[in-house]
Amino acid sequence: MLSQAEIDALLAGAIEVEQTDKQDSVNLADLMGKEGQAAGAEGPAHEASIDQREIRPYNFWSPDRFSKEQMRAIELVHEELGERLTISMPSFLRTNLRPRVVHTEQGRFHDFINGLQPNSMFHLIALAPLPGQIVLTISPEISFVILEQRLGGKTDNSRRNHTLTDIDQSLLQDLVENMLNDVKASWSKVVPIEPKLVDSTVNMHWVQMMVGNERVMTIVYELMIRDVTGTMTFYVPYSMLKPVLSELNPHTIITGRKEQQLDIIARQTNMENLSRVKLTLNVILGKTTITMAEVVNMAPGDILVLDTGVNDPLPVKISNRVRFRGKIGRSGKKLALQLVEFATQDDADERGAKI
Repeated sequence: MLSQAEIDALLAGAIEVEQTDKQDSVNLADLMGKEGQAAGAEGPAHEASIDQREIRPYNFWSPDRFSKEQMRAIELVHEELGERLTISMPSFLRTNLRPRVVHTEQGRFHDFINGLQPNSMFHLIALAPLPGQIVLTISPEISFVILEQRLGGKTDNSRRNHTLTDIDQSLLQDLVENMLNDVKASWSKVVPIEPKLVDSTVNMHWVQMMVGNERVMTIVYELMIRDVTGTMTFYVPYSMLKPVLSELNPHTIITGRKEQQLDIIARQTNMENLSRVKLTLNVILGKTTITMAEVVNMAPGDILVLDTGVNDPLPVKISNRVRFRGKIGRSGKKLALQLVEFATQDDADERGAKI
């Protein structure tokens, strides 16, 4: 940590960055664009060396939180969402439509929404079990064309800037809810989610209060309906995806599968739990066919002849399916069953269905 004297010296240009023996020292005040006392004494050679250095500004108030790999993974998810919406939205709107991802960026939420038009509508969508909510906006020019498609009419451009009525908002909510199944399918390669439309509003201040000053990634789609071009934008908070950052792998999303990892402890626990499950075991002695009259006249002492021989192995059913074949005998004073072989597939299918 710098002392106050060191800070004052830094701002005055009295502290320089040490370089290698072959390079000149660099004054920090010059790098920050300020004029220090040492700047004028170095001469043109030193100024040329500073001009050749690549200096990139860094915003400490809003640092990037998503890595390039994670941003690419999120972009791939929304590219797939665009492909799915290309199939589902035309049938809902009764017109051709192809959403296309044209821009991705990350920053603070309030920096993005401050430039939106006053009559923009915000849709807050929860992706359970992930925390927080994403925000979806559709530019007003496209929203009004969508409303015209839903209502079956067409107006001139001058009437497309009115405040959204309750009916308008309800129709736009229906569109967003129709998109949720595609959102769920697109995110399934990263994490299983259950999307739900939490709220829809035109109150920008309410949305700012709900989302706060979150760091978000924006995914902008270009939409064109009836020669009108607009945008649809998703704002995905960093805090929402923080629990699944390790799953944001472009390779996993492209291949559509995850590497299988064996959890030995979980497998042992599952096997212990399965070993305590109780199953019903039945031995089928055989079967026969009798008439209703024989059933009515049946009395104790009557003998029924079955279709199995004395030495034939009997089918053994576990949970109503033939699994083994065995023979009946005695063990002490009780009847016992000796398993002699596994049941064949034909035997399991036939006896499991008929017995």
